[in-house]
Parts: sequence; structure tokens; C-alpha cells
Amino acid sequence: MNKTIIKAPCVNLKNIENLFIEMTSQNCNLRCKHCYIDFKDKKIKDFIPMEKIKQTLSSMNRDNLQFVHLTGAEPMLHPDFNHILRLCLKYSSVVIHTNALNINDKKARFLRKVEEENSLGHEIVFMISIDHYNEKENDLIRGRGSYRKAVHAIQSLIKYEFNPILSIVNHFNVPEEELKANFKELCMSFNFETSDINFKIIPLLNKNQHLDIKEDTDFENLNVECAKSRTLTINGIFTCPLLSADNRGKCGSDITDFSQKSYLETDFCSQCINHNKYLFSFNP
Repeated sequence: MNKTIIKAPCVNLKNIENLFIEMTSQNCNLRCKHCYIDFKDKKIKDFIPMEKIKQTLSSMNRDNLQFVHLTGAEPMLHPDFNHILRLCLKYSSVVIHTNALNINDKKARFLRKVEEENSLGHEIVFMISIDHYNEKENDLIRGRGSYRKAVHAIQSLIKYEFNPILSIVNHFNVPEEELKANFKELCMSFNFETSDINFKIIPLLNKNQHLDIKEDTDFENLNVECAKSRTLTINGIFTCPLLSADNRGKCGSDITDFSQKSYLETDFCSQCINHNKYLFSFNP
């Protein structure tokens, strides 16, 4: 009897250009409707130890490293956040993926000082989560008050000459140009001059939806995170931030010994392949 073996498509790691560090997998001060994280308990303290980050950075090949990304849940809730930020800036520029609830004028001023202390010229980049230019629509997704706090954080950052990127999950499937135009108008209302680089529009992902992969997909040239990044978590190395709680995404125990291959077998993978768009890092 003939048996057909279906193999998941595979992507080979080219270089680690982006190292994602999951500062916490469960600690967050918001519960956004579209979040890929299945929160279990608000009081879980699963912060990654600073020593684990230090060991990883000191032992990895950093020839192609462009950015260290601090992610979560909410990375700025980590009790050693400031120390970890300073440590990471010694190795590369740092991208902070945040809902910005912890950023005010005082914090922005402090972060400017931290960046200026770095003698290597590495930058701090902020990716601020805000999902709609309308307060009511945004708060419907992210929670009451989140819009105003995000806008206040953006204003605080530009005051100290940061150039934040707005990370926008397109929850309502608005045409991208329309979304950008309305966000540009919002930013101009508080004198923040933006260009396309200030907007990262992310398609809404459904954790329970599997998409059929297009037959003409070029797997050698896919714009997927696992082709140019790895994710450090408290539980080891994973191929992608989306899969940090899924054993199918685990590729090793530490940065010195991990798989170079990523098998795209999850529902998230099927959507990522079809969107063919970097969801967390920057497009080429």
C-alpha cells in the first residue's frame, strides 16, 4: 500500500540579523483582543534572567547582528529592564516593542540619556503598539485608556528626539494607504512629522486559522522572521516570537547549539507565508 508523506515546508536560517529576547511571556498590563499570547494569570512572574541574556550575547556570532529586539508580553515590565537595555546597547541597536503604558516624560528623558551614554553609536528604536487612529476603535481592541497613553508616550518620545515607529495591527482590514494617511494626520495634530518608515502595518493573525499555501510560493526568498532571526526565551531558542510557547517552534536550548532549519507547520506559519511580510522586524 502506498503511503503519502506530507512534509512541512522548510526555511533555512541565512543569518541572525535580529535577535528577539522575550523578556516575559505572560506579564502584560493590557489584554488586547488580537494578541497571540494565551494569558493564564496576571501574576505570573516569568521574567528572563539577565544572566541568560548576558551569556547569549557574549557567546553568539554577532557578525551580521543588526538589532536586538526586546519583546513580551510587555518587555518594559521586566524589573531589570534598564540594566538589560544598557547591556544590549553594547552589542547592537535595540528595538523595544511596547504598548508604551510605562513611557512618560520622565522615562523618555531617562531613555534619551541611556542612548547618549552609549559610545558605540547604537540607537534605541521604539515600536509603539497602537491599532487605530480613532480612540474609540483602538480602545475597543486594546482596552480603555490605551489610546491616550500611547499618544502621550509618542509625544514624550518625540520631545526627546526619538523617532518612534507605530506598530499597527490592521484589526479592521482597512486599506493600508488609508490607514497610513489617517495616522499621519493624527501625528501631525501633535507636530510629529512622519514618513512611511514610521508605520509598520501588521495583518491580523488568527491563531486558529490555517491557510492553504500558494503553489508558486518561493520558499528560498520568503520574507519571514525565521529566515533571519532567532528568539531567546526563558525556555531556550525558538524560531519566531509567535511560536515561543509552541514546542514546534523550539530549535535549541541555547544560542551555541540550535537548528538552522525552520519547519513551517503551524497555523501561524501558514498565515505568515501567505502574507510574505516581516511581522516584527524591518522589511528589507
